[in-house]
Amino acid sequence: MVATQAIAIVSAEWDVVDLIESTGVYRIHGVLDPAPIDSTPEIMHLGTDAVWPHLSGGMPDLRIALAIDDPRARSKLYTHYLGAIVTLISPDAHVSRHAHIGHGAIVQRGVTIMPHVRLGRACKVNVNATLHHHADVGEFSTIAPGAQVLGNVTIGSGVYVGAGAIIRQRCRVGDGAFLGAGAVLVRDVPAGAVVVGVPASRRLL
Repeated sequence: MVATQAIAIVSAEWDVVDLIESTGVYRIHGVLDPAPIDSTPEIMHLGTDAVWPHLSGGMPDLRIALAIDDPRARSKLYTHYLGAIVTLISPDAHVSRHAHIGHGAIVQRGVTIMPHVRLGRACKVNVNATLHHHADVGEFSTIAPGAQVLGNVTIGSGVYVGAGAIIRQRCRVGDGAFLGAGAVLVRDVPAGAVVVGVPASRRLL
């Protein structure tokens, strides 16, 4: 069966193109971004976020995949595109039936989400990341590829967890915090902090 529901991708990202194609649910209409996706003619460049009112007026059934990684941008754009954003879960992800996935989330190929995980609205969980049991992730947060969030971890809203980072059981990460790639978090992180290294420590800006 050929997918007929049109979708636009907000932020030019090939990983999300691949995800959408793998679901077989949507037909990619184009990308909303300041620049075309790798300057390729394969996927139409629709313009910037500013064209959305005009675009949606002509295509009221057009859906939106919120692909951008930056949590602050995800929060802002979620409001801008509210009503058109869809939830995307790769058929190659394992998502427990006992988990809760918030509206507008993106769950990529190879992701594992175990029982009693709560993923807030418009979160993004990238390729091969794992969320273990009872992890709680606040809205608009991004979990980068290969990150490991262990059991009973609490992550606030608007958090970025870098590629390959590990968060030990029962740690709490405050709103807006940033964990660097490969960081190993063994203690709580306050809101807005930047932590890097093994074991992870706070970097003063």
